Amino acid sequence: MVTESPKAGLFIGINIFVLLVGLILTALSYGAYRRTDKRELLFAVGGFLSITLGAIIEVFYEVGVKGSYNLFGDELLTVQSIESILIGIGLASLFYSLRQY
Repeated sequence: MVTESPKAGLFIGINIFVLLVGLILTALSYGAYRRTDKRELLFAVGGFLSITLGAIIEVFYEVGVKGSYNLFGDELLTVQSIESILIGIGLASLFYSLRQY
């Protein structure tokens, strides 16, 4: 079970903030796509969504799946690798979107 502590609450709070900001950016990008109908902006939508998912995947796994903040060894490496892949895909999508726009 997840141990309740001020640090745990701060960790979850910060990740909720990151989730909200990421979803707002994703929604704004989608709104821009709908207004302009420029396909390039769909890559921005995907980029922001991917970065947001990458940023919160660790806390989702720790709290929602494992129920513990103690990740070690291969488990930690796997979660961090998935996080890095999602963030990398998101940044590449944003790069492509900006270059095409």
